[in-house]
Amino acid sequence: MRGSAHPLRDRWISVRADDCAAPSGAVIAPYYVLEFPDFVHVLAIDADERVVLVRQYRHGLRGMSLELPGGMMDPGETDVLAAAARELREETGFTGGSLTHLTTLSPEPARYDNRLHLVRATGITAGAASPEPTEDIEVLRVPRAEAVRLALTGAVAHAGHVGLMLIGLNAG
Repeated sequence: MRGSAHPLRDRWISVRADDCAAPSGAVIAPYYVLEFPDFVHVLAIDADERVVLVRQYRHGLRGMSLELPGGMMDPGETDVLAAAARELREETGFTGGSLTHLTTLSPEPARYDNRLHLVRATGITAGAASPEPTEDIEVLRVPRAEAVRLALTGAVAHAGHVGLMLIGLNAG
């Protein structure tokens, strides 16, 4: 890489334009990379073996989206489990239990610079949610088999969440 500039930076997104060279020596300039904070998503399973999901409006989809609870890690936040607990509590009201970091993946290694962390939460206790003012979230609890069906039939539209759900439900 020879140089970088940022043609766009705001609170939601940063676009970096790199002058880079491929391993073959071919120059790619500009090569655009989207810079985002890391994300954490939680596969939460209650005492009745139901998976906790959230349904909320997503403007890019222009409709409702069924997803795992989670979101961006806050600036300076480095503890994945603490971020997962915070997101789960804010979006669903569930707290406590045992949290396990299952994996870290890239949402799109060709264009994004951030990481996506999957945490499984078990033994959780229901409580009052405290979503951000921009969030209007419906909390659902579905049996594990139903969660798999939702993931495999397109009812969960976010491709990344489909993969995360299947990883989390099949992890030992």
